Amino acid sequence: MPRNLRRPSPAELVQNKIDRALVDGVGGMQFTAQAPPGVGRLIRLPFYIENQTANYNALIGQAIAAILPPGTASRVYPVIRFLSTLVGGGNEAILRTPQISWALLRVVGFEANVLYQPVPTTPVVEVCFRDLKIGGGATLFVHEDYAAAGIYLMGQDSFAGLRDYPLLRSPNQAEVTTQCVADLAAREAIFSCNLVCEIVEDDNYGQHVPGPYARAGALVRQGGSFIAP
Repeated sequence: MPRNLRRPSPAELVQNKIDRALVDGVGGMQFTAQAPPGVGRLIRLPFYIENQTANYNALIGQAIAAILPPGTASRVYPVIRFLSTLVGGGNEAILRTPQISWALLRVVGFEANVLYQPVPTTPVVEVCFRDLKIGGGATLFVHEDYAAAGIYLMGQDSFAGLRDYPLLRSPNQAEVTTQCVADLAAREAIFSCNLVCEIVEDDNYGQHVPGPYARAGALVRQGGSFIAP
């Protein structure tokens, strides 16, 4: 069975504390609730594998994926499979978001979800990312080279910071480069990643009020090329 290595969500952490309290005899009652984000806030835009790379393919389904040749790209299926059939690592894959022509978005985060499949024993497989770019601009990651996906895993208490919260305007797309590092005993990793955005303008639903962290007034700086919407 796949083993999900994500960190527990804030709600799960609270529930774990409650469970421990009841077991330890502390008792008591506690109510928690997570409010959904406002309209157009913290929406997720999936990345899709763009180039045909030998050790990667889009994962459509177990039966179909078994007959897909390595290097199968897809702009429809966001779940990506790494299979170390040729070398113990090394090949890079380019992932891109689709063009969003109906809305103006502001990028506020990046997150990944990684499933490892031990075949036949627990392998050493690490998914890494570098060069998160918007329309060919400078990388939004503070690291220039690869960093492990653990920094950006879903379910963490807060998003990992980016160098900038730029606008994503069609026909620009977001792009990130991934590489899976594995030893020769490792076989497989299944992962996906998302761009976290705020909707600034929507052709169907009008203008939104972004969160305070994504408003133009919260992004003032000296120098640079920032232009408020």
